[in-house]
Amino acid sequence: MTSLAVLWAVRGATGSFAAAGVTTAVFALAEATAGPQVARLVEDRGQRRILPWSVTVFVLAVSGLIVGASLRLSLVVLAVMAMMAGASIPQAGALSAARWRHAVRTPDQVAAALSLEAALNDVTFLGGPVLVTTLSTVLYPAAGLTLAGSLVVIGMTAFIWQRRSEPPAHGRSDRRLAGRRLLTPAVAALFGVNMSMGFFFGAIPVTITAFAFAHHVPALAGPIAAVSSLTSLSAGLAYGARAHRLQPVTVMLVVSSLLVLGTAALSLVPNVPAMFICYAVVGAAVAPILIPAAVLLQRTTDPRVYTQAMTWMNSASAAGIAVGATLAGLATQIGGWRLGCLMTAGLTVALPAITMVVRRGSLCLPGWKHPVRSGKFTGPGRAAALRPGPGTGEGNCGPARPGPG
Repeated sequence: MTSLAVLWAVRGATGSFAAAGVTTAVFALAEATAGPQVARLVEDRGQRRILPWSVTVFVLAVSGLIVGASLRLSLVVLAVMAMMAGASIPQAGALSAARWRHAVRTPDQVAAALSLEAALNDVTFLGGPVLVTTLSTVLYPAAGLTLAGSLVVIGMTAFIWQRRSEPPAHGRSDRRLAGRRLLTPAVAALFGVNMSMGFFFGAIPVTITAFAFAHHVPALAGPIAAVSSLTSLSAGLAYGARAHRLQPVTVMLVVSSLLVLGTAALSLVPNVPAMFICYAVVGAAVAPILIPAAVLLQRTTDPRVYTQAMTWMNSASAAGIAVGATLAGLATQIGGWRLGCLMTAGLTVALPAITMVVRRGSLCLPGWKHPVRSGKFTGPGRAAALRPGPGTGEGNCGPARPGPG
């Protein structure tokens, strides 16, 4: 919601999709740069000690951006406020995933929890764009940003109060930008997957919003995105129900190829009803890519740096969003929404390419052999989750094979 709200606020203040795309990119780059460093502090000192400061800075930055957009200040001022907001926005997904891993006891439970988390995220993506778009068009351009900032404050305050699920602090960690426990081929491959999805997430909102403006129905940009999120939610629940029978990397390869083709086909959509239908089909590919990637990351990462690893994945996505939003903004400014669709598809081609390399084992196999040293994952279940299944052809990239008990 915050990223889309920044897009609407700056578009309303400047009247330019290019300026809105650049500001959204600044927001995303700041998030990508600062997020892992904040996560390192969280793992060193605990969530409860760090998050209040992060939320406070975020509130101040968002407030400054709202005021700046309302007063139509220069793009430089708006970009600075967006940078501060991106650098301080709490990484709720990574923080929540760390709590799930601390609270549940088997790899299968973690996979189910992450699928549930993805489904709940899709519910947010279902309602968020509608709320942001409606408020920004009916009230004033920064109204969506006001709501998004308020929800972050309320949600993170409630999150911090939950003490039973909070993982313990691990003390002083490796001071390097990325600790040695994170420097594995598996993490590098998943970093590339998340960056490629970021290209899509950054470019498609700009393109869909430009489509809605071109068809003189700007208020429908949110509902179009919401319908897409609904199909993603359904696909995510379906995957979660059958995750133990499916090869994660194969699913990612097939679905990511369909995502690229579907996004390119959006450039041929003739009218608004057709866009509702076609973008809904494209949206169904999102969850079956993100959930397997999250499960594979959980299986291959040392618990002591899991929050950092999750945040690096978020940073990869944020960096991709920055590139995607900028290029899509320029493309729509030059050639309209159709060129924006083709630009989005071209950027997303990296996703199946990286997944193909992962599937062939040239990147992920060494990382997948690294054991998950978690005190909660003991006994046959852990070993089965880490070894390849018979006849899968995907080595240790296959799904969990839980043992007895």
